Amino acid sequence: MQSKMNLKSGRIVLKILLPIIFVLFAVAFALLLYRFKKDPDEKGLGKILPRVEVAEITAEPLSLTIESQGTVQSRIETVLTAEVSGIIERVSPQLFPGSFFEKHDVLLEIDKVDYEAALANAKSLLASAKLAYAQEKSWSEQAEVDWKELGRGTPSDLVVRKPQLEKAKADLESAEAAVAVAERNLSKTIVRAPYDGRVHSKLVGVGQNVSARMTQIARIYSVDVAEVRLPISGKEAGYIELPETFRGGKLMSKKAPVTLMAEFGGKDWSWQGIIDRVEGVIDPATRQVFLVARVEDPYAQGEVPGQPPLKVGQFVNAEIYGKELGQGFIIPRSVLKPNDEVWIVDENNRLRITHVSVAKAGVREVYVTAGLQGGDRICLTQLGIVIDGMEVFVENQLNADQLRTER
Repeated sequence: MQSKMNLKSGRIVLKILLPIIFVLFAVAFALLLYRFKKDPDEKGLGKILPRVEVAEITAEPLSLTIESQGTVQSRIETVLTAEVSGIIERVSPQLFPGSFFEKHDVLLEIDKVDYEAALANAKSLLASAKLAYAQEKSWSEQAEVDWKELGRGTPSDLVVRKPQLEKAKADLESAEAAVAVAERNLSKTIVRAPYDGRVHSKLVGVGQNVSARMTQIARIYSVDVAEVRLPISGKEAGYIELPETFRGGKLMSKKAPVTLMAEFGGKDWSWQGIIDRVEGVIDPATRQVFLVARVEDPYAQGEVPGQPPLKVGQFVNAEIYGKELGQGFIIPRSVLKPNDEVWIVDENNRLRITHVSVAKAGVREVYVTAGLQGGDRICLTQLGIVIDGMEVFVENQLNADQLRTER
């Protein structure tokens, strides 16, 4: 009995002392670790900074340009019609589509027999009218002499045959006009080119009967000048000196140069021209202004081997050269932030939010005239949250030449 009680008392003591021993052991182990701990490596706790790519900028002369596009048109386009009726006897090879012709070249001939006969008849009537007028003039003069010999005062108009003389003179003038009309009609049996040009399409053939001022012969267009209507916005109109014309023909400014560009035959080609004029109205639907570009002698062989002519109907892109702004900076469009702000990374790799003056913001490039300095490093990386003065890590830096390539 006594042994059982001792065993029970030993178990109780063990249950009480065992947790205390574990606690004391844990405290001792913690004190041991604290005593022999090592200081943390400060380098292992480096800052996590946003990684950015920057580009160094340099000032350069700024010349504003405007991009537009349009379709090449001829300065003059004409639908030739027959001025006399008849059967077509001959069609010139120069009247076939694509053929060139010079001013006054014969393009088509109409049967002239009827018109030669009409001219002969008109000349016969003219001869008769001349004879009648000469006779009537002689009779009038003789009547006036006879009346004076009678000595009866002033004769009446009928006595001296003035009405008959005026009738004969009118008949003579009518006969002369009839000859002129007959000669004109005969000359119109030969259709000649009104200017230097090219044939768009031929609408008649040999043996076809044409009617005066009704039958269309061909569509032709001039080749001395090519024109392109180029739409620009009202804002873009401020980038160039517009060649506005006022009443009296006074020109406000010189004509700006323009380069027209197009792809043809798998190659890119360009043609030089000028902005010849500004159209007199603004499109009410788009509020755009139309400039008319002019290229001289578009079908002449160019200096570049193999360069094609600037053809009517060809779609072209245009680059119009505008105002000179002096020294400034051209930066990628993606660098410009809302409110005309640019992120600059300073020498301490801290990001600075800088306001700039924008002269032109295009699709790919922005022209900056103030707010930046040569040697500034612009941030090319898009960041989510930006605070002025925040530190960044520059992982790549482009020079000015590399930036131009990136643009």
